[in-house]
Amino acid sequence: MIKIVTACWLLLFSTNLWADDMRPASLTITALDNNRFDVIWKVPAKGKQRLKLDVTFDISAEDITKKRMQLLPGAYIEQWEIKREQGLAGLQVNILGLIDSSADVLLRIIDSQKQTATAVLNTDNQSYLVPAKIEQKNTVITYITLGVEHILIGLDHLLFVACLIYISSTRKKLILTITGFTLAHSITLIMAATGVWSIPIAPVEAVIALSIVFLAIEIAKNNQQSISLRYPVLVSSSFGLLHGFGFASVLAEIGLPVNEKVTALLCFNIGVEIGQLLFVASLFLVYRLLLVFKQNLTMDKLRHVTSYSCGSIATYWLIERLIAFS
Repeated sequence: MIKIVTACWLLLFSTNLWADDMRPASLTITALDNNRFDVIWKVPAKGKQRLKLDVTFDISAEDITKKRMQLLPGAYIEQWEIKREQGLAGLQVNILGLIDSSADVLLRIIDSQKQTATAVLNTDNQSYLVPAKIEQKNTVITYITLGVEHILIGLDHLLFVACLIYISSTRKKLILTITGFTLAHSITLIMAATGVWSIPIAPVEAVIALSIVFLAIEIAKNNQQSISLRYPVLVSSSFGLLHGFGFASVLAEIGLPVNEKVTALLCFNIGVEIGQLLFVASLFLVYRLLLVFKQNLTMDKLRHVTSYSCGSIATYWLIERLIAFS
């Protein structure tokens, strides 16, 4: 039953799996004094192509320095200073390019008293008005939301979870396998985000794609004596360590609030787990719905379609990431 669930989901949504995961953009506005502010605008990029988003302020804000632009692996960055005689209160921040977009922008505003306001801007909420008084009460909701959204649009992570479900032959193995994956990527997420241990993200992303290819091959072979099918927890935990570095790269791009790093980190991780559970639940829901129309749906009829779909998509990502890395 578990195997059928994943295969059905992949068949329904395979057209969406060819796109790589979208990372959120970030905008940080930091008070230098009462009317001067440093602006850092960070947008996801691949090669020389960047996400088509831009930031503007209302007419009361004036640029006082030229924008310093930098293109790094995975990100396009602009930094400049603005001046506003009235201070931060009442400043309107607008993000251009969010209409009909799936992108998110994490906005972080730090006033002269080091109080931090955070918000997530998207196609439904494209602007933000800085309140008269900044209160630090949105970090928990903001970072849980970012964690949920990241896992749900992080298609490489979802494909890996789908493959893990497919190689888990029983409910008990499924629970242990998902738990192993969760614990493993939580460990490296925390270590990488706190600077205890870090490795370059480009090779990590390539290995994440390779991990999906590996599992896709195992699903196609269906060798019950293989290590993957006999010990799925070992597989999920081993590759989960690498996936944790992938999650940490997102936090590295959007940053953590200076005074609430631990809270933000834990909330982001909680959000990832919530999103993961929602994904697994959706597989079972799709399975239930499809059984209404096709009661003779079996694992044998869908195994190779599932493995070839996952393997082909992951192979595309692997080649793409190796080219970008080189």
